[in-house]
Amino acid sequence: MDRAKVVKKRVFFPHAMYLDTAEHFCAELDRKEYVSWYDLMACMTTTAFSVEAILNTFGQIAIKDFGDFESCTPLAKMRILCEELEINFEKSRSPFNSILKLLKLRNKFAHPKYKVLSFESDELPLEEAQALYHEGEILHELETALKPELVKRSLKAVKEFELMLKRAIGDNLPRQSSEWKLLINGE
Repeated sequence: MDRAKVVKKRVFFPHAMYLDTAEHFCAELDRKEYVSWYDLMACMTTTAFSVEAILNTFGQIAIKDFGDFESCTPLAKMRILCEELEINFEKSRSPFNSILKLLKLRNKFAHPKYKVLSFESDELPLEEAQALYHEGEILHELETALKPELVKRSLKAVKEFELMLKRAIGDNLPRQSSEWKLLINGE
């Protein structure tokens, strides 16, 4: 009776699923007449998740004992990784400035605070007061923070950073591929 063993191997880059999702939602922004806040939120959060996944993935590839830095902030990981790969890290320069803004925004969304919103105008002529009254709901800064330009710029910056890391790692970057084998009778 023949015996067989299946061997499968695949390189998995966790940041790719986040970047692909962010690209999908950012593309949705251009396909619709109405920009959905939900698409903006999905694009922003998945782009932010991809930053941490990029740092962890490329950190493990490029830095021996990267696990020692696993609990560091994304900013610290970015500095350490850039230093190791000899990438000029300047917080005020692109793509880093856009990524840092994205991470700050992500933190605000991840840790929102309860707040009672209020508004009272000065006394106005009746017509102006009526127009102001009909403008709509009072919005929190989180509700107004997301803009299509912001999420698109953030995604572009993250993709640029990913490319910088790939180039710096060069031939040490594992190839994204799958390998399948069926070994019959131990061969």
